[in-house]
Amino acid sequence: VTLKQSDKEFPKLVAHPVFRPVYAAGDEFENSKLRADIVTNGAFQLESVNDDGVSLKKAETYWNREKVKLERVVFVPAEDADSALKAYREGEVDAVTNVDFEPLALKLLTPYFDFRRTTHSALNFYEFNRQKPPFNDRRVRKALAISIERERLTDDKMDGATKPAYNFLPFNDKASSSKLAENSAEAKELMEKAGFPNGENFPEIKLVVNRNNVQKQIARSVAEMWKKELNINTEIIVKERDELAAAKAMQEYDVMRRGVVFPTADETANMLSIFKPVDSSKSSRKKAEAEGSVRDSRNGKLNLPMYGDSDSNSNQTRENDRDGGDSEGLIVEIGEQDYILTEEEAMREVPAIPLYFPTSYSLVKPYVNGFEMNALDAPSLKEVDIDSDWQPKNPKSES
Repeated sequence: VTLKQSDKEFPKLVAHPVFRPVYAAGDEFENSKLRADIVTNGAFQLESVNDDGVSLKKAETYWNREKVKLERVVFVPAEDADSALKAYREGEVDAVTNVDFEPLALKLLTPYFDFRRTTHSALNFYEFNRQKPPFNDRRVRKALAISIERERLTDDKMDGATKPAYNFLPFNDKASSSKLAENSAEAKELMEKAGFPNGENFPEIKLVVNRNNVQKQIARSVAEMWKKELNINTEIIVKERDELAAAKAMQEYDVMRRGVVFPTADETANMLSIFKPVDSSKSSRKKAEAEGSVRDSRNGKLNLPMYGDSDSNSNQTRENDRDGGDSEGLIVEIGEQDYILTEEEAMREVPAIPLYFPTSYSLVKPYVNGFEMNALDAPSLKEVDIDSDWQPKNPKSES
């Protein structure tokens, strides 16, 4: 990899698990099965790969090998959540990750000490077509965003299995002071200033969602909220996945449901993964250049079942921005749309409505120390150790 200019964030980007060292003949690995003899540079190296799972052993050449306490890690495949939970309860594995538990199972597991819930580095949101009036008016976009009661969506429609999203990034606290929380009074005021008092003359919103029962339920709930709070009607249009891409390319939507899994913890890369520019105007390129390079950016043995991924589904705002005046950036004209590179900017412009963050679940035996889940669902094992002297303190210490 050759960078056009230095980038201090680049090491963080390539440290993400999606990147891995390979031999020069990369095509060989794209078209063949994973082999135990590939070169790696982490705390562990592949020992065996077969139908029973993947086994890792402590790497002989790891620079900090003395600090690695586990001698071996075994990833055990599980057919489904029930079989993974059974293996965990019977002591066949020490931890379970990436499991799509049913709502009832989640309610039963939640009280236990070894059950963990982690906000996943992903976002489900509604994107505005900012090329179409009146959605090129920031006041309209914000009004629609803050008239949604997200807790009702996550608790009633998704059984508490997700976390309400009041900003765009699950691991970014910068926007905490300006979250897009429900505010009915402000939403109505913004719509009136935009020229649509009580929803008068506001066009019916074409809300495009993918063919998924949960997404259809969420769309109906959001439409009801918009009608109740702003007196705005919504047409819900359900499309297949390939049809969604075509509708987006042809600008045949007002609001579209989208989901994105963030590739890294880097703010700029994540903003670009959400808000890919529609127009490559001179102003966009100049802004990107001004911002710098855009980054495309228990026994010495631990057993974990592998479970497939479930289908988961800027500067201080000026006074006239806050009170709805016709300031720069209030209305985005066609061909003048800029890159959105920071969450602060996204919170100000509201190019989309963040709805919820998916959550991931894990079970970790209490004698396993140092096993910490993170937003990227990629726990580091180099500091994990097994306490062989551990004894249960009470009957509910583990599930």
